This record gives sequence, structure tokens and C-alpha cells, in this order.
Amino acid sequence: MKKRIALIFLTLTMALASSCAVLGRQEFDQGLALFNQGRFAAAIPYFEQATRDNPNSAQAYLYLGRAHLSQSDWRAAIQPLRTAFRLSPTDAQQEIMNLIIDAGFAAALNEFRFGDLLNPPNRPRVIF
Repeated sequence: MKKRIALIFLTLTMALASSCAVLGRQEFDQGLALFNQGRFAAAIPYFEQATRDNPNSAQAYLYLGRAHLSQSDWRAAIQPLRTAFRLSPTDAQQEIMNLIIDAGFAAALNEFRFGDLLNPPNRPRVIF
């Protein structure tokens, strides 16, 4: 009797886990379709949901970061790319590291340019 209850519990647990993975995969696939159409802003919520449904999906985090990069939202791209790096197999980590470095440099350059606009050389410095 105990074995039968344990087997039923195990079966229900596996069914629930696989249904969550399918839901996360559906969200990812919808986001990927939008991403491939160049609709990066529309893809972001799908990738975000896919990361919530399956927090171990390196691919969902990678494409979330890439969608942010495509929107020139450098700062928002860094965290999902770091998570993708952590979750990815070693052979994919170099590509992700290159994206993280690019996003960091772009964010710093963007910050530098924005600072120049607020503080041109012939005006007093603006401090916030």
C-alpha cells in the first residue's frame, strides 16, 4: 500500500514538473518567434515568463539578455546574461561572456556620453 501511494505521488509530481517545463517552453518559443521577427520589445515579457517558469533555462536568460541588447538597454541585459553564463555549459560560456563585456562597455559609454551632455566643458558641473 505504501509503495502504491509513493508511486502515485511520484507520478503526480513528475506530471506537474513536466507541465511547468512545457509552459516555460511555450513562453520561450513565443518569445523566440517574436525575437526572430525583430520584435525585441514584444519578446521580452515572454522570455521573462520563461525564466520564471523554468529558472534553470540558460537559453531563456540568454535570449532575454539579447532582447535587451537589441533594444540598447545595456544595463537590463547584464543580469540575465550573467545568469545565462552561470547556467550554461562551458562551451557556450565564451559567447555569453563576450555579450556581457559588450553590454558593460556600451552601458559605460552611454553613461559617459550622457554625462558629457549634462556637463559641457564651458558650463559649471551639474550635481544630482
